[in-house]
Amino acid sequence: MFRRYVTLEELPEMPAIAWEGVLLLAHESMAEITGMLRREVMTRTPIGASGNLRGSIYTEIKGENPRVLRGVVASRTPYARYVEFGRRAGGRMPPWREGTSLYRWVAHKLGPPDGSIERVSFLVARSIARHGIPGRRMFARAFEENQSRIDRRIRELVDEIARRVSG
Repeated sequence: MFRRYVTLEELPEMPAIAWEGVLLLAHESMAEITGMLRREVMTRTPIGASGNLRGSIYTEIKGENPRVLRGVVASRTPYARYVEFGRRAGGRMPPWREGTSLYRWVAHKLGPPDGSIERVSFLVARSIARHGIPGRRMFARAFEENQSRIDRRIRELVDEIARRVSG
């Protein structure tokens, strides 16, 4: 599973009574950030044979303290990391038999005649093992290209917290 984290840290000390409001603000900000990143990742994600990878991208917010609040943008598909990072040349062949993601991709994208899908899947898997594949870096690029937007939103959050704490 591939994940990218955004963490709010070093918030000023404040009375315990203010934490509930601060946590709500932090959750709202994190929801904005992770939602924006999810949309950005999805636009960079290849559709593939089924669209399952694009549809599997989700967001999650973890933590009950603004200092350790964590926003997650991730995918649970087993092949998401290969699409993100690619595969090096010389590795093992990916699964290619009927029922695998590669088999479905070959059937959908290459459309070989019936009866030859398994053979073409084998050839594609062997080529991937021999030559590797480049990563699409959809998670990393979305994060890197939106870093200034994320930083700006976090600064706005910290400023709002400071205003509320100082009265």
